[in-house]
Amino acid sequence: MSRHIYFRIFGYVATIVLHIGNWYVMGLPKPIHIMADPHIRGYLEMRSRYFTRWTFFLQVFYAVCGLICDGMILKSTNKNYKLPRHLKGFRDTLFAAIVWPSTFLVFTFFWTLYVVDRDLIFPPFLDKILTPLSNHIMHTAIIPIALWEVIFQQRTIPKSHIKNVLYLIFYLVLYLSVLIYTYTEHKRWVYPVFQKIYGTIYFYIVMIFIGLLCIFFYSLQWPLTKRIWGISEKDKKKRKA
Repeated sequence: MSRHIYFRIFGYVATIVLHIGNWYVMGLPKPIHIMADPHIRGYLEMRSRYFTRWTFFLQVFYAVCGLICDGMILKSTNKNYKLPRHLKGFRDTLFAAIVWPSTFLVFTFFWTLYVVDRDLIFPPFLDKILTPLSNHIMHTAIIPIALWEVIFQQRTIPKSHIKNVLYLIFYLVLYLSVLIYTYTEHKRWVYPVFQKIYGTIYFYIVMIFIGLLCIFFYSLQWPLTKRIWGISEKDKKKRKA
């Protein structure tokens, strides 16, 4: 059994504690004068529809899956024990197709707009309820969490990436549907940047760019995985074949 399993377990526990702890802190009651702000009330009303929140919930869910998988490995008395194929496939697909590209999209999209004009993504009124630490947990700490998994979890590079890309596209379309439904329901976009560009060609350009960016981030993980882990025996057999 590789000692990497203990590093993975540490990473999963740290991920759960970090995100759940931050979620708890953000959910603490706010002073009445802050809650009287209509912008704050609007944010709290729609906070479950932010892609950032979806992403850190995904990281927590994946960490729970990882703990279950590694717990099964540690519990087994068979040194050559292998996870059930469907369970391993679900875990690997969830990370590769959804968690990894979503994480890098949140980090890149948020901080790029924040530097250019924070009003487009994180208006100053949010400082009243979100501390800098909470902000960095949601938008910065997610990167080392994803990298930790790549470093300590050996994976086989898929022979075909079509299935993973289709899962990624489905996830993005699902979130876009939530955005559109929210706009239809409240007559405003979750993110201010879309409020500014909606009705122009730039809205569609940005949407297409986000999709292409996610596919780029998906592709980025495999050269990194290969560099860290080298070529697995399964990959060697595929090459020989």
